[in-house]
Amino acid sequence: MVLWVQPDDVPEMGRLVEFTNALITLMMELPQESIQARTQQITALSDAQLTSFPGSTENDDARYIRHVDNEDGRNGRLITCTFYLNEDWDAEKDGGEIRLFEPDQQRIKADVAPKMNRLVIFFSDSSVPHEVRRCRRERYAVTTWYINQEMHLAYHQAEEVGQ
Repeated sequence: MVLWVQPDDVPEMGRLVEFTNALITLMMELPQESIQARTQQITALSDAQLTSFPGSTENDDARYIRHVDNEDGRNGRLITCTFYLNEDWDAEKDGGEIRLFEPDQQRIKADVAPKMNRLVIFFSDSSVPHEVRRCRRERYAVTTWYINQEMHLAYHQAEEVGQ
């Protein structure tokens, strides 16, 4: 299940937005040119995607296949932030890790368990393909993207007219 909300409409998200804004601000101050080039394009925070991922011990569909959040670089998503809401999560028993890949989509960078109060931040472009591994119990997350608003709006307007 997916529910889209504006972070300002959910007062309980205030602290999460405050902390992610602080982390993104710190990223913007890093001296690496490649990071600055990406973060300088940020103009807005997206709506929040609240997800409830079904868990199943028998169904291999309780996962999300490998993808990139901004595959062609046109949808305006620059940085992905996923915050987990899963109490007493045991990755060995429950699965559901986010698997981050190298850009070649073959080598694994990391498997991160969706434990309560864990925040995962990564670039939304093809430098970080990722997937959600099979969940054996229900998994909850809040995802927001730091975006370039102009690119984001243009992308969705083009989708509406079928381009």
